[in-house]
This record gives sequence, structure tokens and C-alpha cells, in this order.
Amino acid sequence: MKQLKWILPLAFLAILLGGCPYSSDVPIDSPSVKVDERLLGKWEPKTSESEYTVTKSDDYTFHISKKSKKSDDNTTYTAYLSNVGGDQFLNLREDGQSSKSYFFYKLKLSPTGMKATLIPVTENIDEKFETSAELKAFIEKNKNLSFFFDKTEDDYIKSE
Repeated sequence: MKQLKWILPLAFLAILLGGCPYSSDVPIDSPSVKVDERLLGKWEPKTSESEYTVTKSDDYTFHISKKSKKSDDNTTYTAYLSNVGGDQFLNLREDGQSSKSYFFYKLKLSPTGMKATLIPVTENIDEKFETSAELKAFIEKNKNLSFFFDKTEDDYIKSE
């Protein structure tokens, strides 16, 4: 019974933290892809109790505000896009954090701009990169391999 006391919390933590995408201290590259105006506005995911508002910061970066529908929890992020071999990747960094970790998602935006799909880069990558050029080369080399992304995709529908 004592072992069960420790196993259950550990199992819960594993499930809770299991959805985090790969993170790095360096981004894929510096902001150089202009903000796609179709990304701006309010977005609702199909599978969570949050709402996201995307606003333009400058020509190359934007802010994402995550607001919980059930509580007063709000989180803000700074984001920008990188082009890697013809695919768009989102560089995402939580505002107000002492560490400057970036999270990465492949972005698929519908032609109408009413649906966005984010596919997290898998957390199972062990490599660490000193420069953005090294990270970008690694992504370019591996982005077509089945292990490179999480199996789940997050769909967001534009609400405004």
C-alpha cells in the first residue's frame, strides 16, 4: 500500500508533463518571416477549456494570450514563424520566465485561415544545440521522419 502512495502521484506527473513539446535554449532562427495576418484574432482549440488571442507585435513577431474559460489563469507568449524546407514552424516562448526556452510546433494553416493545426516537435529528442543554425539543420534533416513529431495534433478554430 505504501508503494501505491508513490506510484499514483508519479503516474499523474508523467501524464501531466507528457504533452510538452521539445524545448531548446536557442530558437530555430531569428524572426524573419512576416506575420501572416490570418493568424491574428481569437482561436479556440477543439480539446481544451482555453481561448487564445493572437496580436501582432511587429512585422515579424506576435503575442499569444491564453485565457482559461474556467479560471482567472492567463499566460502570455511571444512567438514567430520560421521557414524550414518549405514548412512553417512556430517558435514559442512563455513571457515572464527567467529561462528563455523555446518550444516548437509545425504549423499548418488552412487556405481560408479559419483553422490552424499545431503539431508539437516530440519531447523525445535528446540533442542539445549551441546555435540556431545547428537546430535548424537538425530539423530540416529529420522533419520527414515519423518519430520527429508527437502523434497528436492540436486543431484551433478561429472564433473572431
